[in-house]
Amino acid sequence: MKYFLNKNIFLLSIGGCLLFVILSSLHDGLGSERTLESFYLPVITGFILGTIIGIMKSSLDVSKKKNQQSLINIIEILSNSLNERDKYTYGHARRVTNLAMILGNTAGLNNKEFEQLRLGAIMHDIGKIGVQDSILLKSGKLSDEEFEQIKQHPVQGEYILQPMMQDAHIVKIIQLVRHHHERYDGAGYPDGLKGEEIPLLARIIAIADSFDAMTSDRPYRKGMSKEKALSEIQKGAGTQYDSSLATNFVSMMQRYGESECPSLLKCSIFPLIKEHADVSVAYNVQFCHGLYRSCARYQTKLGENCPTNLLPDGGYFRS
Repeated sequence: MKYFLNKNIFLLSIGGCLLFVILSSLHDGLGSERTLESFYLPVITGFILGTIIGIMKSSLDVSKKKNQQSLINIIEILSNSLNERDKYTYGHARRVTNLAMILGNTAGLNNKEFEQLRLGAIMHDIGKIGVQDSILLKSGKLSDEEFEQIKQHPVQGEYILQPMMQDAHIVKIIQLVRHHHERYDGAGYPDGLKGEEIPLLARIIAIADSFDAMTSDRPYRKGMSKEKALSEIQKGAGTQYDSSLATNFVSMMQRYGESECPSLLKCSIFPLIKEHADVSVAYNVQFCHGLYRSCARYQTKLGENCPTNLLPDGGYFRS
């Protein structure tokens, strides 16, 4: 019964009936007289074949959706594993995703591109799983040699995701992982792509990634203020970043950052994460004095079914 309640199967069944009635009429001759009984067989045949095709298509669609969801779940798991490994990038991927999605709104992306952007942003640093702890978790500034190893993470990310390349949707996401550190002037890595050679979604992630990195505290330096970070983004327009996207990003952040979140004083998340100063500073800059309308806690109207450990980026804090 569930199949006949499926709109697509129903339409294919009716379409099958009409098709076979038309074919039958053409076969017998359009001008010939036909009895009512002569319509039974074409109608029944068309209905059965249309229904079978509809059920097969529906089953394939369900299977495809399940496979895609499985891949998305794997991506989320990999992203979470990186967060758990490196406390200094805790929440970084989700904050970058949030910024990238909002910037993507200014670039006229379609639904498919938005989904690719979302997953690519979540996964952009997954290659850091392959970086040695002595480098990834180093409390001081990196040496030139260590930085060269860090610069391999886009290629390592591509390698980690390579088994998923049978899915064309995932191939696009892997490209974003590989190219999110390319520069608009061609001085980036790993391939030195220039200008429009860099995928549009990778150019979007590059800006979001830079902003969050600049505004997050690190053991060896204090995070920049929002104003200073935006100044750096604007300074890099046309060289490090796509000029149009950089200008849109700065304008967007200035426009949304005119006032602080009205729920800031009663928000309980910061005392909870007080030992993770790098996390609270980055959230404060982005959500509390920036895009607070996109904060998960603000959207749930603090206090109304809002989990205590819900983070502004939609993730959950685990001490």
